[in-house]
Amino acid sequence: MEVDEQMASLLGSRSASPRTDARNAILLPRCQSPRIPSNVCARVTNVRMTDDHGQALDAEYSVERDGDYLAVILESMSGRADGRPPRNTHYRPALELILRRLKERRAVIETAIVDSRRTQLLPESGRSLISEPVRLADVPDPHLLRRRLTNAQTTIGQAPDARRPGNSTKRIRLRLSVPGYDSSDADRLAVDLAARPLPEADGEPDRRPLPARQPTAGDEVTSPGRDGRSGGSGYMTDQVLKVALEQHAVLIAMDHYRDVEGYDVENVGNRRSYDIRAIRGTEELHIEVKGSSGLADKVELTSNEVDHAHGTDTHLVIVDEIRWRKLPDGTVETSGGRARRWTAWTPAEEHLTPARYWYRPPAHADELPLPSRSQPERFDSPEPRGAR
Repeated sequence: MEVDEQMASLLGSRSASPRTDARNAILLPRCQSPRIPSNVCARVTNVRMTDDHGQALDAEYSVERDGDYLAVILESMSGRADGRPPRNTHYRPALELILRRLKERRAVIETAIVDSRRTQLLPESGRSLISEPVRLADVPDPHLLRRRLTNAQTTIGQAPDARRPGNSTKRIRLRLSVPGYDSSDADRLAVDLAARPLPEADGEPDRRPLPARQPTAGDEVTSPGRDGRSGGSGYMTDQVLKVALEQHAVLIAMDHYRDVEGYDVENVGNRRSYDIRAIRGTEELHIEVKGSSGLADKVELTSNEVDHAHGTDTHLVIVDEIRWRKLPDGTVETSGGRARRWTAWTPAEEHLTPARYWYRPPAHADELPLPSRSQPERFDSPEPRGAR
């Protein structure tokens, strides 16, 4: 069956009620709008996909021709307002599923922009979600890419003096190059993305050159050990890796409290004695987050973190066993992990072990004369203890 015949059979008589095709794509006709010419009705039909278990998702998307590319448009999520029920409540899992199914088709995201009515007057450079094309075949974890796309939305369209970030579920447009599809295949891609996963494809993934390098199998990769030994999240000399693990853990915690528990969340770790402020109605709680690439049965706490947890409703979230990859440019890419939480967390004295001390020496001291030398000293690496 040709795609136009297939779409026509799926759309049927264009009744106002949704229809489900043989591959579980829920098609939502929009031809009732007088602004949409009847001859292009099939091109603007929104689609609701089903997940890999056959469960329909409450999130609408469409596919259309966009110049020489195809574009996937995911509609925004909104809550209940003025008697209207919540809309597109599965926005985030739907976006992640779209990315995963595009990855199976070796697609390249050429550009990704916020495409809401409020932002369409802005130049695309001011509403872009990625700085360069993304080859999905080289993305190890679509979940992390989904978080990158949603988190990048929070500042777009915001006033410069806004005190809180904007929402992360706006209407977005992904311009795509998809092997096996050209710009006239919008209907076919829309239905294919709504279907269950493809079988494993034969042949090599598309290797067209991109402006910036994506991770490859040649990069240094480190995974958490599985030998059962206990570890901890303590001092780390690689500051880039330490920051990457901490940011990964904070993003996982923010996603949970926002997506699962319905809080408005804000990362405040750079200015507070905790990492995340979470607000839901009149409730406010603070979340301390720790990240580790090993098995963390203990974590490092500062005195300020301990004092704060004793005086405020605080949760502790530990994300350990994080996988990480060191790229040739020195940056670190992270994925995965195990997340655990302790609510109503107050660190008890018997669970705290002094690890370091501040020592203030007495005011009186014997001052030693320094020898005068004409040449700077040169030091060799010290011998390890016990070598003599």
